[in-house]
Amino acid sequence: MTDNELVDDHGAQVDAGDRVLVDFDNTLTEGDVAYWEGERPDPDDDVVDAVNECYFAGCTVIIWTARPWSEAARLAAHLTEWGVRWHGLRCDKGSGDVYVDDKALRPDTFADATSN
Repeated sequence: MTDNELVDDHGAQVDAGDRVLVDFDNTLTEGDVAYWEGERPDPDDDVVDAVNECYFAGCTVIIWTARPWSEAARLAAHLTEWGVRWHGLRCDKGSGDVYVDDKALRPDTFADATSN
């Protein structure tokens, strides 16, 4: 990944050295999972690859989830099992139905941009 290589249709970009915050559920994982009922998530391999590319390009990767801190050890185990490279894990970002953010990239756009 070179500087400004990851640019989506709205001008959002990821440069080497950026802090990249990545959601866990429905971003690093595929589909909705009722983890509170013991369901196990499956990784989205394209997004995992994109996250790892950012990590190795010098970005600081933070996994940031609305899950409670009581899930942190389980999340870290999944990340390790799936080979996700990351620097930090944050929980309790706040649960919502819609997130509005001027710096957002869709997971598929993120994954597609790093595979070019």
